[in-house]
Amino acid sequence: MSTESKTDSRSPARPFWLRGDFAPVADEVTAHELPVEGELPRELAGTYMRNGPNPKDGFSPHWWFGDGMVHGIHLAGGKARWYRNRYVRTARFTGAEAGSERERRLRGGGTSNTHVIEHAGRILSMVEASLPMQLDRELSTVGAFDFGGAVDTPMTAHPKRCPLTGELHFFGYQVVRPYLTYYIADARGRVISKREIEVDGASYLHDFAITERYAVFFDSPARMIRDWGAGIPFEWNDSHQTRIGVVPRAGGKVRWFDVESGQLCHTANAFERAGTIVLEAVRSARFEAAPPYLHRWEVDLESGRTRERQLDDRLVEFPRIDDRRVGRPHRYTYVLEMLDFVDGAPTKSLLRRYEAETGTSLAQELGPGQIPGECVFVPKSAQSPEDSGWLLSFVRDRERDISELVVLDAGHFGAAPVARVRLPQRVPFGIHGSWVPAVDEAHRSWAAR
Repeated sequence: MSTESKTDSRSPARPFWLRGDFAPVADEVTAHELPVEGELPRELAGTYMRNGPNPKDGFSPHWWFGDGMVHGIHLAGGKARWYRNRYVRTARFTGAEAGSERERRLRGGGTSNTHVIEHAGRILSMVEASLPMQLDRELSTVGAFDFGGAVDTPMTAHPKRCPLTGELHFFGYQVVRPYLTYYIADARGRVISKREIEVDGASYLHDFAITERYAVFFDSPARMIRDWGAGIPFEWNDSHQTRIGVVPRAGGKVRWFDVESGQLCHTANAFERAGTIVLEAVRSARFEAAPPYLHRWEVDLESGRTRERQLDDRLVEFPRIDDRRVGRPHRYTYVLEMLDFVDGAPTKSLLRRYEAETGTSLAQELGPGQIPGECVFVPKSAQSPEDSGWLLSFVRDRERDISELVVLDAGHFGAAPVARVRLPQRVPFGIHGSWVPAVDEAHRSWAAR
């Protein structure tokens, strides 16, 4: 179990990312046959994985810079078979740093702490400053992964898988040319397209979106002025016009559309509708200096006109949808609503669902002292409707000082959880995660498409 000092981790003198719900845990733990309250759906066969910063020495100068730790819980046959948490063993973590500064950083020399996905049978831990780190299915680190040498820039932590083709779309941005590179890997993990997108310099580009025919980028005034390594490498430039870039997936001219000054945080989705690209994402007025709100942009490809509006006045982040709707119109968006900020961090959070057709939203209350993180949607089958599935989230119970995996029925959002899995240690508030189906189930799901 963790040997963290509760006194130190809760001290108000420490920054928010080192105390309270964010405080790192010290130990890597393995536990089997976890206790379950309620009934786990037998259809849930796979592993929920979630990445996040967890500095091994208990300190980092910024939340973004802590060592990556992936937490995983494997479900099968209506049981929680195991829990593991493992550090992502980058060169910095192991002390094996070597080579030039850029080569060292690119090949996993720093941290890998933002997201974790599966593609073409590989588990990839990601951070936007370098290449992914490959993990095995028990979360042990294999090493840096460069798609057989085809990727020679950093890779975003937010790739998008096209549900129609199985392709993985991703990009890399950096302070030197090429400033922005757009990649496509096929369903077997081979890079089939690599394209430089001409921009006059790199901006903070944490996320992007795809539609059935386009990739959608956001060029903001948060300009990259130096490489990663010595603090946050971005500086806000009010004179730089905020733009949305529309890039044909099959090749062709890139078009840029001016929009109101602001910063894109995380995208929910984008899709095409009657000659217009609709982008739904979380936006703030400035980089790291303004609250985030759910926002929608509409880009008329024929007239060039853009329309923008804030969808709600609640502070939200980490939007997720049913991934089978990526690039196509979606009905539901699930977000983390953040409340009662103190010293830069929320003291309360809850899950909220927005419905696109009605413009309404619904809160998921989990009870006093219950602090959920980002949720992930898992469909009941490849053919099931958009609300037929489950939502998974790591939740901290402050009153009992424990963490649980909470399973919600997406078709009855707002109702009590169908199951809670007690975890053997606290899981710090982290960033992004994925559901990785069991190998045989993943094969059947793809073959059914």
